[in-house]
Amino acid sequence: MSEVSRTKSAFWGTVSTQVFTIVSMVISIVSTPLMVRYLDKDAYGLSIIFFQIVNYLALFDFGLSAAVIRNLALHRGDDEHNRRMVNRIMSTGVLVAAAFGLLVATLGIGLAPLLPQAYNLRPELAAPAVPIIVTLSLLVGGQFIQRGLGGIFFAHHRQTLISTPVFVVSLLSTGLTLLLLSRGVGLWTFVYVNLFQLFGNGLVQVLLLRRYYPDISIGFRHYDKELTRSMLGYGFFLFLQGLATQVILYTDRLVIGKVLSLALVAVFSLTVRIPEVGMNLLGRVTENALPAVAEIVVHEGSARARFYFHRIMLLIVVMSMAAFWLMLALDEWFIRLWVGTDFFAGQQVLVLALVIMVQQTITRTGVFFLNAKGIARPLSFAAMIEAALNLTLSIALGYRMGMPGILLGTILAALLTSVWYVPFLLRKHLGISLADSLVRPVVGPALGVSAAGAGVCLLVQAFNKIAFFNHWLWFLPIGALAAGLMGVFVWLVYLRGPLGEYVPVRFRRYLLVQA
Repeated sequence: MSEVSRTKSAFWGTVSTQVFTIVSMVISIVSTPLMVRYLDKDAYGLSIIFFQIVNYLALFDFGLSAAVIRNLALHRGDDEHNRRMVNRIMSTGVLVAAAFGLLVATLGIGLAPLLPQAYNLRPELAAPAVPIIVTLSLLVGGQFIQRGLGGIFFAHHRQTLISTPVFVVSLLSTGLTLLLLSRGVGLWTFVYVNLFQLFGNGLVQVLLLRRYYPDISIGFRHYDKELTRSMLGYGFFLFLQGLATQVILYTDRLVIGKVLSLALVAVFSLTVRIPEVGMNLLGRVTENALPAVAEIVVHEGSARARFYFHRIMLLIVVMSMAAFWLMLALDEWFIRLWVGTDFFAGQQVLVLALVIMVQQTITRTGVFFLNAKGIARPLSFAAMIEAALNLTLSIALGYRMGMPGILLGTILAALLTSVWYVPFLLRKHLGISLADSLVRPVVGPALGVSAAGAGVCLLVQAFNKIAFFNHWLWFLPIGALAAGLMGVFVWLVYLRGPLGEYVPVRFRRYLLVQA
């Protein structure tokens, strides 16, 4: 694939995925107040704990899915050798994923009885908790096979093809969730919805594979033991990074549930929902570019890697800083209208969550390029050290300072590890100096966007203080205006030049891009 078409495929794949994520976010925002209405604070907090446990279990493919995508991206040719390699990679990935799925299901079933005592659940919550975790563990194990099947769409820049029907399944799942909760099904709702998603997404994958890859053959005869070792040798360190990331970013809820209460888990989760969605959206930019970047850093050398690193880092920095100021301006106002002031944890918690969003997003961009290069081992060890520091500091500061202390522990752990170590590795393995990795693409744009963002934030907060404007009819247009102003500023000042070439010709004059 040519450089332009490859980059455009990655770019538009990212755009489509972002659109689906934003629509899903809006639907989640609409549905959350209904969930809170059907479940009390403790039950809603426990449902969040369920999903945190599921997310931990989902990590235990030991990086196999990422390794499958990377290997498929390196064998995209239409010759006989590449076709054989695709069969070997897909078959090996599916079979090994099935084995790991069985391991994860067994692990979840074994740990399920510990949950009620760990969180001192009241009897009506403790009774369904264990069987729910057992069932969810089995479903997570089944989802592992889907990872082996679906990786080829991402590796071949066909994100939109697979993301569209999966998005539809997700929408139907949200509707099913609300229907079952309204009928009094309670916490078992989340089990039935996960079962629906497992079969829905599985059916989608099988149909698309038969339609677009009819020659793919998956079976034991294509299994490759050496390929398994190679993929797990690469993927295992990504697994360690993923496990560390889960501890760093999402263990806060488990700690709050243990140190404070399940009700505060609900309050904390709703307060940081928008910053976490922002971090997820920004992370998708690099996630969808993985196949293209893997080709660049492996086949085209350090100079091209540095060129694309600067472009993607600039994009991530200006978008994350714009998101920081918009969320700081709008989040409290939004939560007050959304679920009520009882679910807002305070400005201090919000600011700390936004700092984590920016800090982690920028750091993970550097990690992404190193992973594409195949530099996983040192990152994994550093991530595990950061996770251990994070857990220790968060628990210690959480007992002393409450929720702000738990977030402060995350920030301090990052400052002691990844914030300086990732730039060191970028210089060592990709030849990207400290000035090129942090100073030029980060400091200047961050200060420039902050100058505009602070002005927009002050303007929005002035409206927020007036009781007359405390209504969705005012919040929505004011929020849209603030986002529009920030978007126009970021595009014209920072992104129009580097991204203008990817804008279709018919739209360029409207976006002030020179032909």
